[in-house]
Amino acid sequence: MNKKISFKEELKRSLIVHALTPCFILCIICVLGFILIASVNIYRNNNIYALNSREKLERELNSYIENTSHIAKDINIGNFQRNKQYKVDVIEGVYNFLNQKNIKAQFYIFNNNFDILYSTERSEDKKNFIKYQVTGSEMKFIGESSNIIYIYGGNRVENTPISSYLIVKPIIRDNEFAGLCIYELELKNLDVVFNNTNSTVLLVNKFHRVIYSNSRRFVDDRNKIIKNFRDRSGIIFNDGDLIYISSNKVDYTDTWIYVITDCSIYLNISIIMLLLIIAVTIIMSAAISSSAGKFSAKKTAIIYQLIDALKQVEDGKLDINLNIESDDEFKSIGHSFNMMLGSIRHLIERHDKMALENNMAIVQMMESQFNPHFLFNTLESIRYLVKFNPKVADKTVVNLSKLLRYSIQNTVDTVRFKEEFDFVKRYIEIMKVRFGERLEFNDNISEDVKEVSVPKMIIQPIVENAVKYGFGENVEVLRIEISAYIEDEKLYIIVKDDGVGIDKDLLKDLVFNLNEKYNSSDHIGLYNVHKRIELLYGIDYGLEINSEAGKGTKVVLVLPEIFE
Repeated sequence: MNKKISFKEELKRSLIVHALTPCFILCIICVLGFILIASVNIYRNNNIYALNSREKLERELNSYIENTSHIAKDINIGNFQRNKQYKVDVIEGVYNFLNQKNIKAQFYIFNNNFDILYSTERSEDKKNFIKYQVTGSEMKFIGESSNIIYIYGGNRVENTPISSYLIVKPIIRDNEFAGLCIYELELKNLDVVFNNTNSTVLLVNKFHRVIYSNSRRFVDDRNKIIKNFRDRSGIIFNDGDLIYISSNKVDYTDTWIYVITDCSIYLNISIIMLLLIIAVTIIMSAAISSSAGKFSAKKTAIIYQLIDALKQVEDGKLDINLNIESDDEFKSIGHSFNMMLGSIRHLIERHDKMALENNMAIVQMMESQFNPHFLFNTLESIRYLVKFNPKVADKTVVNLSKLLRYSIQNTVDTVRFKEEFDFVKRYIEIMKVRFGERLEFNDNISEDVKEVSVPKMIIQPIVENAVKYGFGENVEVLRIEISAYIEDEKLYIIVKDDGVGIDKDLLKDLVFNLNEKYNSSDHIGLYNVHKRIELLYGIDYGLEINSEAGKGTKVVLVLPEIFE
């Protein structure tokens, strides 16, 4: 049998779980997000840099290969040896080419006996070394028609280690070997390619020998890339460090570019963040457990107070008052509970009165909707228009029929504001047929008002009064404006005209009459509208009249914001 858990304890547990879970999830998401962003950033930066460096190096090599082929194709070794001006022109072209390159190189021309005819290199030791390399590979060059990239390194000239690319092109004339064109690119000049990076960059040959590096961190004693990194890519753990490697083969050569990024700092940050999450979780658990216990005790005490009050209401006691000392929604509940009991008492008292007043209001509403004078004038206008303007007459008949149909639909008491407003606009269009340009109408309706529920036919009587009493001897044009907006959960409908206005004494009588139990004036429409609103929604809602003789009248309808 399961042990019964009190609401207080269940609330406490729920608060702890719901407080800690989002925090924990958020922390985990932050850590995972950091790891993901860091990984993507490292991967993207590393691979993009490696790819861009490879492409940059290949472009340089390709341009040297093309230039070598061009020179080998066009040069005449005999003229180069005998004609001084020809030699100057060839060498000038070489220097022009070299001056445009980011990676500097030395240029050599050999004859068919592998003697150096010309070189941009000043060091004799270096010249002899290059000649030695070329002579040792004599059979490799003679008869070849394609470019050869040759790598050598680890040797010393003038106590300086050499590591270079040789770009060789044989000079073939009449199917016979006539000499060689060579560019020598010292790899120490590759700093212009592998700059602007915090990663380690290694240029490695097929024997894993490092022929260029911007750091010796991952190079062993034999000048080779460390064994754990050879032919590897991706994430690697090495001696407790987290390393990311990307490698790309360089075209035309048997060399690879390794870009190595140390990710240990990101791993350490992730571990620290996880430890912080654990520590924060422990501290928050203790703090939340304490505060949740106090909170649950306080709130359950209020709930038991509510339960006790509801039991009294259930027993028929309606004169109780619930006093909740709280600054949150429970205080609103207590206030609403008291208001509800007050409303129940008030509803019981005015139930009979409402039935009588509602019947009276409905009868008066029907009497004030379309008086015979309005119908007579409209029909007279239609009769006149049928002869002189049939289209307007047809539109007026349609408007009048829709007005009548709307007014006699007794199946509903409330409609959406936009339906009520359409009814009023049709009424004004009919009035414009009668008054023509003497009647102007404007509206200023907020979009959020159109779906609000309002009592049926509460605006038309106000507009009818504005037309009926607004014109005077000095009023050439009567302007009527209808505005509607929502403020503080109340709907305000304003009908304003610039007509003759209402005399001060008459206005005082009208305002006084609105608060009387029975209508004692001839203004049935205003009284009927006010009482209908008051009976439906309470004394906080109704109709307000403001007017000044000679300046016009403004009627404000105040209703609750209700969507039905």
